[in-house]
This record gives sequence, C-alpha cells and structure tokens, in this order.
Amino acid sequence: MTGFSMFEELLDSVQHPLTLALLLLLGTYLLEDAAIITGVLLSADGLISSELAFLALFIGIFTGDLGLYGLGTLLPRVTWLQRFFDLKAVNDASVWLKRRMVFTVLFVRIIPGLRLPVYTACGSFGLPFFRFAILVFSASLLWTGFIFFGLYSLGSMYWGQTGPWKWLLLPVFVLGFLQIHRLIGRYKAVLDEKL
Repeated sequence: MTGFSMFEELLDSVQHPLTLALLLLLGTYLLEDAAIITGVLLSADGLISSELAFLALFIGIFTGDLGLYGLGTLLPRVTWLQRFFDLKAVNDASVWLKRRMVFTVLFVRIIPGLRLPVYTACGSFGLPFFRFAILVFSASLLWTGFIFFGLYSLGSMYWGQTGPWKWLLLPVFVLGFLQIHRLIGRYKAVLDEKL
C-alpha cells in the first residue's frame, strides 16, 4: 500500500458521516460556535445530513454544559482554592442563584462568556442536578436548533453558488458569529449599568 492510497483511505474515513458527527460533537467542547457553523456548512455541502449534524452538536453542547456543572461539584473539595474567595460573597451568590436558577440558566445560554462561571457555580453551590439538567437540555435544544437550522436555511440557499472557495468563508462566518456574541455581551453590560 502506497503512502498516497493510505492518505486517500484516511480522507475517505474522515468524510464518513459518523466520523464527521463525532468530530462535530468533540468540536463543541473546544469552540461551540465554530462547531455549529462547521456542521451547517458540512450539511449544506451534503457531507452529513442536517439531522445527524444537529444531533451531534446538540449532544456535544448538552453534555459540555453538564460537564461544567460536574466541574463545579468538585470545586468545594479543593480546599486550597477556598482561601481565594470571600465566603460571605460566595454564600450571597449561592442564595441569589438559587432564587433565579431558571431564568439564569436559560439566559446564560445566549450571553457569551457566562456559561463557564454560572454553570460551574450551579454545581459548586449544589443546585438540584435534575432541575439543572432539564433547564440545560431545553436551553441547548432551543438555542442549537435556532442557530443551526437558521444558518442552515440561509446557507443552503447560497452555499452551492460559492464554488470551490466556499470553505475559505468558514473563518469569516466564525469571526462574524463571535462578533455578534461580543455585541450581545456589550449590550447586556450597558443594560446592567443602567439598572
């Protein structure tokens, strides 16, 4: 077997829909927005069905959020970290989060940069896991569905017309999506200052 034929076999295995689904799932753990956009583009190109791409993305996003909760459950056990926190402030934050769990868990899904601290705090403060899991399941399903199928419906109209240069558009889409997230975060910060 020559080196070239081995490379062709590797390329064929990467293009298998289940392999692409696994890569999309794992990609959500690294950069969720880029994974969603990649899934949309792969689906629009016909390399993976939109249903399989969506399912992989949803499972990755949902399990990643549950992982943040799990990480939070470990934090109180790391005693050397406790000296860096004001325990009264931590208690106050715990009470606040427990009172506003539903709104906070759902709202955090759309604000960039807040999932890590908030979902980890939910685990750290011992908020009910089953309730958290249902909220995160719902938020992940709605958010991922809205973004994925919204972009897919737009992308499928134009994707075939872009020719061989279409994959160079991926970084442009990712940067644009990140900029939109950044603007939402700024808008929220301005609202918080006014309140």
